[in-house]
Amino acid sequence: MRSRLIAAAVSLVALAVPATAMAGGNAGAGSTGQAQINQQQAWVAQLAASKAKGDQNATNTNAPANVAGGDVNGGANSAHQTATNGAQSGAGNQANTGQASTQTQSDPSSGSAGSGGSGQAQINGQQAWVAQLAASKAKGDQNATNANAPVNVAGGDVSGGANSANQTATNGAQSGAGNTSSTNQSNTQTQTDPSSGCHLGCGGSGQAQVSDQKSGTLQGAVSGASADQNAVNANVPVNVAGGDVSGGANSANQTATNGAQSGAGNHAGTSQNNTQTQTAGGSSCQLGCGGSGQAQLSGQSAATLQAALSGAKADQNTVNANVPVNIAGGDISGGANSANQTATNGAQSGAGNQANTTQTNTQTQTATGSSCLLGCGGSGQAQINDQQALTAQFALSFANANQNAVNANVPVNIAGYNIYGGANSANQTATNGAHSGAGNMAGTSQSGGQNQASS
Repeated sequence: MRSRLIAAAVSLVALAVPATAMAGGNAGAGSTGQAQINQQQAWVAQLAASKAKGDQNATNTNAPANVAGGDVNGGANSAHQTATNGAQSGAGNQANTGQASTQTQSDPSSGSAGSGGSGQAQINGQQAWVAQLAASKAKGDQNATNANAPVNVAGGDVSGGANSANQTATNGAQSGAGNTSSTNQSNTQTQTDPSSGCHLGCGGSGQAQVSDQKSGTLQGAVSGASADQNAVNANVPVNVAGGDVSGGANSANQTATNGAQSGAGNHAGTSQNNTQTQTAGGSSCQLGCGGSGQAQLSGQSAATLQAALSGAKADQNTVNANVPVNIAGGDISGGANSANQTATNGAQSGAGNQANTTQTNTQTQTATGSSCLLGCGGSGQAQINDQQALTAQFALSFANANQNAVNANVPVNIAGYNIYGGANSANQTATNGAHSGAGNMAGTSQSGGQNQASS
């Protein structure tokens, strides 16, 4: 079908001579020849790349070293640490292509006898190609340490201070990539041949319309998000005493939040509209009248290729530990441990494609009646329509969330006398989740209407 359309267009281009004339001849008048040729091409190529990286290493440490012949009295530790790290990245492309062609031909010529018919030709070609690529990457790495690690060596007693240093560590990475393309092609061709006053040996009018529309859209969106978090909140006193060891209370809480989000999407809309109208007026010819000839050819092609990839990965390693090591010649009294740990980790990923292709073709031919009585040639009408639409979509999404949460109370006590362990009420809440989704949506609509009327 395409080869026939091209061959017909080449033939019309070779034969048509662009001219505009208004002839008022009476006898033996030559016909008027009109030709219109229109060609439109649009090429759009876009590339968008975005990258964001956030690295954070936060250390909040209380590590006194005490050596005394007498007593050691540890002060309270309430140093709080708040560490926030994030990375965001976004890449996008938007392309809008509009092509419109309007061709109008009108021949008001008229002759009396032996008049040749009017010839009209319209050729239109439209091409639009859009290629888009958007890539986005976000990476957030966080290493947060909040430690209380006093080392005490005393000949007398060791009294540990309370530890209430809280740690809040937040890490996140977001990435997004998207493409939007809209292509509109519109062609309107109108040919009008009014009635002729020729009576004898009148030649018929010839009208030809050729339209060809092509549209190609290629889209690719890639998005990746990675968030790694290592949060340590530790109370690790080491006490060596000749007398008694009194451990301070540990109520240092840890809140660690880590997440990664990634999204990739493509949206393409292609609309092709072709309207061809031919009207041949009536003739008062009565003897040896030639019939009118009308021809319409329309070809529409649309190809849409889409690919969306999205990945999200979140790794979390959280440690909230109370690990006192006590060596005493006297008694050991362990302090209460009520350090709570809340660890939240999640990864989300989504990839989607949406393509809408609409092709509309309307062809109308009208040849009015003739008063011919003898030797009348019949009217000829031909309509050819070809529509093709190709849509290929691919969407891939994955989400991976790894979590390692440790909330430990591990005292090590060596004493010459009694050991009194403190209460342990440290709670741990660990939440981990991964979400992944991929989807494709394609809508293709083709409509062809052909009407021929010859009275």
